[in-house]
Amino acid sequence: MTLISLLLVLLVERVTTKSQYWQGGFYADKYIQLVEPRGWFDSSSKTWVLALVILVPVFIVYFVVQEFAGGLLELIISTAILMICVGCPNIRATYKCFLQAANRGDLQACSMYEDQISGGDKTTNSFGLNLVWQNYRHYTAVILWFAACGAAGAVFYVLVREMDTRLASNNEQISSQIKRLLSIIDWIPVRLTALGFLLVGHFSRAFPTWLGYLPDPSIEAKTLLMQVSKRAEEIEPDDNDCTEEPCTLVRLAKRNVMFLLVIIALLTLSGWIN
Repeated sequence: MTLISLLLVLLVERVTTKSQYWQGGFYADKYIQLVEPRGWFDSSSKTWVLALVILVPVFIVYFVVQEFAGGLLELIISTAILMICVGCPNIRATYKCFLQAANRGDLQACSMYEDQISGGDKTTNSFGLNLVWQNYRHYTAVILWFAACGAAGAVFYVLVREMDTRLASNNEQISSQIKRLLSIIDWIPVRLTALGFLLVGHFSRAFPTWLGYLPDPSIEAKTLLMQVSKRAEEIEPDDNDCTEEPCTLVRLAKRNVMFLLVIIALLTLSGWIN
């Protein structure tokens, strides 16, 4: 059922534009707005309070899915939840606008669209590398958590990711707790994703970088992924074509998603994944 859900969701997500009701950020916003006025995110909040806020919706999803385990309803519910968790229509739309602006030679508009996706990271990392990171956060990591833990795993990752984005400015203590949790739940998925880049990209160039970062618990997931992806794909510099680098890296990320689907299919056929 895991493989069927993934294939259905990625197919539908590719050919349609999802409304806000099919986006994880919409429901994460509603949940945070429900919890925040109660003071559970203030400076005096304990770690167990934050853990409870995160785990309550995760357990609700888990028990709902388990209630219909083994039947058609489980497939429908899991697929619907995955559809909500996977993807980011806003980033996809911005990227398409960037390509359209580049095709008509509007470099000022291209820069504006780069800022929308890269934010304050534009000066330290290229536009293409930031697209790779966004692809990981909204596709690959969610897919891996769904494959490992089902719909509840996907909800868990998306909720922590959205809380990291939306609560970063609330207070330093909450922000540091969420970032620490996010670094833990990203540790294995980001290394598996980077390993995929080796196998679908330039293995000999990227392998030393991946191997050097592999045992290092202090390296940030974003840094690891960007450094490996930069080495896994050779990009010819072209001052006259600002789309070369982002398009090349986006193709690398898409090949990696397909590679992971093949691995999940093999694990499903061998009985490792239900």
